[in-house]
Amino acid sequence: MRPPGHRLWQTYALSVAALVTLVLVASGFAQLWLIQRETRVAVEALQALEAGKASARIERFVGEVSAFLRATLSMQDLRVLGDTDADIQVELYRLMKQSRAIQEIYWIDSNGQERVRVSRMAPDRIGLREDRSQSPEFLHANARAPWFGPVTFVVNQPRVVMARRGWGPGSGVLTAEVELVQLREIIDETRFGREGYAYVVDAEGRLLAHPDFLQVLARPDWAAHPPVRAAIAQAPAEGLIEFETPEGRAMVARAAALSVPGWRLITEQPRSEAYAPVRRALTTALLMLVLAVVAGSAVGIVLARRVARPIQQLAEGADRIGGGQLDHRIALARGDELGQLADRFNQMAGHLGDSHRLLETRVAERTHELAEANTLLVAKREEAEQASQAKTRFLASASHDLRQPLHTISLLVGVLRRQAVAPEVGRLVDHIQTSVSAMEALFGSLLDISKLDAGMSRPVLDDHALAELLHRVAASHGPEAERKGLRLAVAPTRCAVRTDAVLLERVLGNLVSNAIRYTERGKVLVGCRRRPGGALLQVWDTGIGIAPEQMPHLFEEFFQIDNPERDRSKGLGLGLAIVKRTLELLAHPYTLRSMPGRGTCFSILLPLAEAPPVLPARSEAETVGERIAGAFVVVIDDEADTRRAMQALCHSWGVHALVAASADECLARLGEHLRTPDLILCDYRLRERQDGLDAVQRLRARIGQAVPAMIITGDIAAADLRRVADAGLLLLHKPVGADRLLAAIEALLADHPIG
Repeated sequence: MRPPGHRLWQTYALSVAALVTLVLVASGFAQLWLIQRETRVAVEALQALEAGKASARIERFVGEVSAFLRATLSMQDLRVLGDTDADIQVELYRLMKQSRAIQEIYWIDSNGQERVRVSRMAPDRIGLREDRSQSPEFLHANARAPWFGPVTFVVNQPRVVMARRGWGPGSGVLTAEVELVQLREIIDETRFGREGYAYVVDAEGRLLAHPDFLQVLARPDWAAHPPVRAAIAQAPAEGLIEFETPEGRAMVARAAALSVPGWRLITEQPRSEAYAPVRRALTTALLMLVLAVVAGSAVGIVLARRVARPIQQLAEGADRIGGGQLDHRIALARGDELGQLADRFNQMAGHLGDSHRLLETRVAERTHELAEANTLLVAKREEAEQASQAKTRFLASASHDLRQPLHTISLLVGVLRRQAVAPEVGRLVDHIQTSVSAMEALFGSLLDISKLDAGMSRPVLDDHALAELLHRVAASHGPEAERKGLRLAVAPTRCAVRTDAVLLERVLGNLVSNAIRYTERGKVLVGCRRRPGGALLQVWDTGIGIAPEQMPHLFEEFFQIDNPERDRSKGLGLGLAIVKRTLELLAHPYTLRSMPGRGTCFSILLPLAEAPPVLPARSEAETVGERIAGAFVVVIDDEADTRRAMQALCHSWGVHALVAASADECLARLGEHLRTPDLILCDYRLRERQDGLDAVQRLRARIGQAVPAMIITGDIAAADLRRVADAGLLLLHKPVGADRLLAAIEALLADHPIG
């Protein structure tokens, strides 16, 4: 039985030898394939280079003639050249003198009549005015690029007709017959290798230029020649064409298109000459491959003998260290790389042991610190939550306590405005109404902020025409602009967008109101522009503008520009905060640009409507209060002043009201009436921990039907708002003016017959 070390050495030696041989053989074949591929690429590149040089010279030759024609036509367009036949004849002489390739040139005016013809070999024709309006050169020539006619042979020389039209409306067509002798000179100078050459053919396969000019004179049909056939058939322009001549000689060719339509430049070279480097490279590569295989096998055997034993020791030591024995050390006394590797293993084991101990210590420390931090974080979070809850309770209580008396005042003002009073008293009532309206605006803005923060506003997306929305905003804010001497302009638009019309109208109203408030002269413009991403709604003003340092604070609550004294007539500073939250809820991107002293532009990008919106039919207006006269309304409110105000207000509307302080009192007094209430109007927060929702449910249960009901509240807590919304009842927020309350009552009773 052989020792394990001997078996490992033998296996390792055979493996190394086989691997080296396999790698070298694969490398040899890959090298041979690469040599053949690179040689083919080199052959193609060489032919492409020579073809490119020849093509560039041919293009330059054709371009020079075209440039001469364009220059003459430009002189005619600019009226630098006279319009007489003699002036044109002199210019054509000059043109033929500049280009020896032009054998004949003539000018056809804009009416299709040939005016002047100048030729090197024939008499000039001046003023014959021959009709050439149906000639190909007149019909097809244009000003952007020259038109080329078919190739003809004159005195055994190929010629081509080139025509260009001027840019001016009165410009004619300048046509030249160009001799292709220079084309032959270019082909004669195009050589590569010992036997490589080039030639030019037209779209029909006729030979135009060839190093052997006798081939051109013989006018053979080369359309069947493989490279020509491939070029005419629009074969791929890139790549070599390999074929055999009738004599059996293998050739490689490449075709390139010229700017003249149908012309092809073809290069050819014997395949044996083109691929001669491949044969030499193959012989050398095979010899190097054999030597490399022999040398690699020998080196593999030697390395296997030296490496096998130390590798086994290293593997055993690595297994023990990897198994967690970090105190183990590999004893391998060698001065080569394997000895150094053993030392690195030992150093690694020592470092791992130190790191493991240090890590355990740090983990324990960090665990203790994390526990303390978590305890502190929990305490801070609880403190913050308690502070937030206290703030919410304070705002809810303060809002309710402030809204309740203001609501009563608003109702009493509504009663007073329906009474006949002295003019002085009427003016005082109007002042009171103005102050109440300002307070209502403040509470309304606070309520909007609360709804947006609580997630109570849910957009109802639909397709809407912007024109109607802009008209409503202009009608609402037009009087305000007129009072300041400003012009509120609305640009007509046919855009239809997909949005929530109510929320968008509220946003636009805030923006227009801000623009009017901060504009002293000029105008406020509201318009819409179509953009690739949708419709861009913009509000422009010529106001005071916004300083760059004020931009970051512009959308904060109660932030106002140029109002340190908190003048109520300049707003409350909540409009842009509502705008920001509403646009984020609608997912409408917005931008703000402003220049101090010049004005401001607020832009909102709206998605376009999926279908044209259908405008609802407008119903005829009815007399205010006509619908609810004679109605029976139940009013429940725990505030005596509010009950008295509601009693007086309902009396002024011709409405019979049952006023009670609680649900129990209402139920007790309801039996005294012979008819069923038409509407329940209830305060949300009642005494003895009762609320309006419970009161409505009890009354409906007593009556036996779902009587229309609305809740009036001064609370802004998110939980209370959600509770009323889930119950499906109409919710009004104190203070509620008499007109708004009347409109809400009429809306609820619209589908319910009174009595």
